[in-house]
This record gives sequence, C-alpha cells and structure tokens, in this order.
Amino acid sequence: MSIHQDFRLKSIWNLVWPQMLTMYSVVLTGLTAVWTAGQINADTQGALGMVNQCGFFLMVVVMAISSGATAAVSQSLGAGKEQRAKRYISVTIVGSFFLGVLLAALGYGHGRPVLSILMVPDAILPLAEKMWDLSMLALPAQHVYAATGVIFRATRLVIPPLWIALFINIINPFLCLGLGLGYFGFPTMGFAGLIISNIAAQSIGAFLHCLLLVRHGSLTIRHLPPIRWLHVGLPYLLKVAVPAGLASLVWQSGYLLLFVLVASLPKDGVTALAGLTAGLRIESLLFLPGMAVNSSIAVIVGNCLGAQREDEARRLSLLVTLITTMALSGLALAIWPFREDIAALFANDLETRSHIVSYLTYNLISTPFSIASTVMGGVMVGAGATQFNLAVYGGCAWFIRLPVGWLLGHKLWGTASGIFCAMLISQVVQTILMILVIKYAPWTKYTLQKIKRARQTETESNEKKEKSSAERTSQSTTI
Repeated sequence: MSIHQDFRLKSIWNLVWPQMLTMYSVVLTGLTAVWTAGQINADTQGALGMVNQCGFFLMVVVMAISSGATAAVSQSLGAGKEQRAKRYISVTIVGSFFLGVLLAALGYGHGRPVLSILMVPDAILPLAEKMWDLSMLALPAQHVYAATGVIFRATRLVIPPLWIALFINIINPFLCLGLGLGYFGFPTMGFAGLIISNIAAQSIGAFLHCLLLVRHGSLTIRHLPPIRWLHVGLPYLLKVAVPAGLASLVWQSGYLLLFVLVASLPKDGVTALAGLTAGLRIESLLFLPGMAVNSSIAVIVGNCLGAQREDEARRLSLLVTLITTMALSGLALAIWPFREDIAALFANDLETRSHIVSYLTYNLISTPFSIASTVMGGVMVGAGATQFNLAVYGGCAWFIRLPVGWLLGHKLWGTASGIFCAMLISQVVQTILMILVIKYAPWTKYTLQKIKRARQTETESNEKKEKSSAERTSQSTTI
C-alpha cells in the first residue's frame, strides 16, 4: 500500500479521471431513480427528492469520519507509516457500519414526525413516509459503501471502485425500470421498486468494496487496532471529523431547509419541489468532476504535508483550483443553450420543467464559484483543517443562502426562482471567503505530524520545567 511521492499534475489527473467516472456512475444510478419517478408522477418525484435529501443528511456522520480518514490515511502514507494507515482504515469501516445500523434502528418508523417538521406538503406526506421507512434498510450498506469508497481514494486505488460502480450502474437501471415501471416481466411496484433497487445497489457495492480491500490487504482482522492505540490514534481522527461533521451537518441541514422553503412556497410547491429534485441531479453531472478533484486534491495535499512538503501543497492547491474552475466553467457554457431540452428529459409536467430550467439557469451561472470553493474545501480536508470548511460553508448556508432565499422566494418574488438566486449569491460569497482562507489562513499547521511534534515539544518543555523546579528545590534544601 506504499505510495510514490509523485505530485505532478499528471499524477493528479490519474487520480481524478477514475473518480470522475465513478461518481458519474453513482449519479447516473440516482438519475435513473429520479427519471423513473418522473414517469410515475410529480408526487412520486417530489417525495423521492425529499427522502433522498433526508438520506444525505443521515450520511453526515459517516462523511465526517471519512474526512478524518482521508486526512489520517493520506498523511500516514505520505510519511511512510503504512501500519498506521491500515489501522485508520479498519476503524473507519467498522465504525461506519455500526453507525449505519444505529441510525437505521433509530429512524425506522419515525418518518412522519421528521417529514412533518420539514413541512412536506400534505399531498405527498403519506407517500414520503413509506419511502422513508423503506430507505432506512439501505443505511448500513450505504454507510459502508461510502466509507470504503473514501478509503480507495485515500490509498490511490481508484480503478477498482470504478469497475464496481460501472457494474452497479448496469444492475440499477434494470431494477428501477423493472420494479418501478413493470418492465422486463417484473411486477409494477412503483415507488417501492425504486427504494428496493437502491437497497440492492448499495448492498452489492458495499460487499464488493470490502472484498477488494480484504484481497488488497488493506482490511484484515489483524489491523483492528488495540484499545491502547485508539487512545493515541482516535483523537486526530476526531479532531478532523468533528468539524467536518459539523460542516456537513450545517450544510445538509441547510439543504433540507432549502427543500422546506421550496415546498412551502405560496404556490406550485409540489411541482417546484419536483423541479428542485431533478435540477439537483442534473447539476450534479456538471458538479461531480469538481468533487472528483476535491477528493484527489485532499489526498495529494495530505501526502505532501505528510512528507513535509508544505510549499508544494500550497502551489498545487492554487494551480488545481484554477485549472478545474476554468475547465468546468467552459462545460457549463456549452450546456447553457440546452437547458429546456435537458429539462424535458426529466419531467413530463410543464410546470416542473419550468422549475428545472430556472434552477439550471442560476446554478450554471454559479459554476465558477461552486467549483472553486469545492476544490478548496478538499484542500482543507487533506490538511486536516476542516474547521475552516465549517466556518465558511456553514456561515454561507445559514446566514446568506437561507435568509436571502426566504426573502426573495417568499416575500419579494414569491417563486422558486428567488430561492435559486439565493443559492448563486451564497456561492459567490463562499468562494471569496475560501480564497482568503487559502491565501492567508494557517491551514498547514493542522497536520498529524505537526500536532504530534507540538505535543512532543510541550511534553519536553514540561519535563524541563519540572526538572528545573526540582533542582531549585534541591538547592534550597541544601542551603
């Protein structure tokens, strides 16, 4: 599992393209469900969007742990500490599974109060509640699938998960169309077929990921750390994971409230909700290359800082952010004329289509800002400085996006376009703040090596003080 200290742009690209294809495969899996739901009716599409967003919210803890694992594993490998990296891998995967089981047990049967708090329209509340209960069954596998995917990236093993994602992307549409719409001789199960398809996809992915990690030697029983190691190793994982978890919690809760703002609009709440659901999925096709770069730069920065090459980490952070932003902004420009055609693929209802076009209009304009801030967020994860992500992402979501969305969407414009415009405004501010963090904040001091060195220095200083105090006491006694 040792890695070569290769930090060239070509090396970064070799990490990016497999992850990009993997993420596209995962998103296509979700798009298939959204498209199938749209063929059933707008109510099913809107309810699925709300339940999916709740599912993302429940992934907050495992993604927090994964952020800690990215920093700990990549920095450990950069420093040549392979045994330590494998112990962090074992802790991450086992912990993710048990968290998934716990959340599934707590969530099952409690969908109605949660969805009611989120102001899901009464017309789709019973449907959303049934989707919620079924989706809880997927949580343990979903947690493991996500966590093991992060481990593959942190260890630079990016080709195996690509093949698995492509395999799942063949199975899932078959199941969605079969169980959801009754194709291929299957019984027509409607929304239940879509959820069952997702459970099958997540379970197969989690099993195959774990199997590959075992065969690679990265996941074995002997690498489960002893209790005494946990006392030493867990604090850094938690030091990165807690701010990352809070950032994800704040961000995902902000997105949930965004759904609430849309669902509670004075008019067209259900169709606007369906439009937001489809719009998010379509936007993700453009956004995912940025997420692939986010994951890759996190690993590269972690390796650089683990190898004590701070200047290289800073140079690559700025260069990769610039290149990625320019490339994906060009792609957004190419997509711009086809917004209405794309919307027509995902909704039969004309009102829903108009909301999809509105969403895409504002979010394609925001592409340079959303991509740049996403890549810079990956830099913070690799450095273990996730408290900056918490401050910037959380602050922009709660103090800009939601208040401005409420003001424009509910008071001034009275349409979903006001909420979508607020998303653009918050992305602009978020990007400006992340640039300031990259340029001026001391984000490189949060690495595992520097924290350990600081602790050693503090311990040595305390020992010297104790020794000096003892000598003075001895001299005083002698006198």
